[in-house]
Amino acid sequence: MSTGTEKGYPGFQVGTSFLLVIFVIICLVLLGVLSLSGALRDKSYSDKVAEKTGRYYAAVSEAQHKLGEIDKALSEMDKAGDYGIYLEDVGMIVSGLDGVVYRKDGEQAVLSYKVPVTESQSLFVEVEVLDPEKGEGNYKIVKWQEDSELVWEEEGTLPVLQFDEE
Repeated sequence: MSTGTEKGYPGFQVGTSFLLVIFVIICLVLLGVLSLSGALRDKSYSDKVAEKTGRYYAAVSEAQHKLGEIDKALSEMDKAGDYGIYLEDVGMIVSGLDGVVYRKDGEQAVLSYKVPVTESQSLFVEVEVLDPEKGEGNYKIVKWQEDSELVWEEEGTLPVLQFDEE
């Protein structure tokens, strides 16, 4: 009686190599699917970031236009003597500008406004009015930052561990 090893046949059969080829094909298909899903996820994230960046720079542009209006209003004012009277005039002038809030902080006048970026975020700008006689310009930007419009409220605690007390 003759066995397969006497004629130089390998110790495994054709079915084993076929299973190995099927396993390699399945691994390659799985790797391709995972790569595709990762690329689609990265694309959607990049699209969201591009949209947010576009909205932010549109808000920055709008904020700069509003700052230009403030600068124009301040440069058109004639300073007639006292800085305190000048600050009161600033309050009356900027009350005509849409969305600009005037407040007096001691000896300083501060103008502020918000420009919406998204539904939940806005660009907050705060400008300090300077004395034009000192030659420092009309204003100084004190704050230029992105703020959240949503207020986080704690809803309660999470039951992490629960013990049955008897």
